[in-house]
Amino acid sequence: MALYKPKSDKMTFTSERMEEAKRILEASGSKRKAGNDLGINERTLRKRLQAGTVPTSLGQFNRVLTEEMEKELAQHCKDLYSMLYGLTWKHIMKVDFEYAGVNRVAGRFNNEKKSSGKDWLKSVCKRHTLSVRNPEQCSVARAMDFKEVQVKRFYNNLKSCCLETKFPAHRKFTMDETGI
Repeated sequence: MALYKPKSDKMTFTSERMEEAKRILEASGSKRKAGNDLGINERTLRKRLQAGTVPTSLGQFNRVLTEEMEKELAQHCKDLYSMLYGLTWKHIMKVDFEYAGVNRVAGRFNNEKKSSGKDWLKSVCKRHTLSVRNPEQCSVARAMDFKEVQVKRFYNNLKSCCLETKFPAHRKFTMDETGI
């Protein structure tokens, strides 16, 4: 199932809008006019007035994990990124499935693949500003050598080289051993 995309930017049906609709109905008596004035579908307005209730959710799907659980899971992903451990989409979906199992949270998971869905992952990434990309390989030696002292030494050498040779900016190139 794809992520739900609203067809319009209209506000959802709230209790304030219900009260406003009742006021307009008392004044004009027309449900069609009240619906047009508030930007609510006439049939929706009739249904809500007949039931006398306001919807508590936007459809049949509810969030499986609580806000705190999602924050904890997002922080775990950010911690792994900071330790140079790349996560794929599949890995995060499997971690979510296991996390829900450990916390005994029942949800709409794919029990065959033992993972959550792509829509769930997209919405969590959006809510918690996560960026999931395919990780690139990095050797342990390279990660261990990437320290502040080494970086400062590189830029000091670059600065002294640029001051000595005085090449113009358009004559400086970045390359590594793979291009040779």
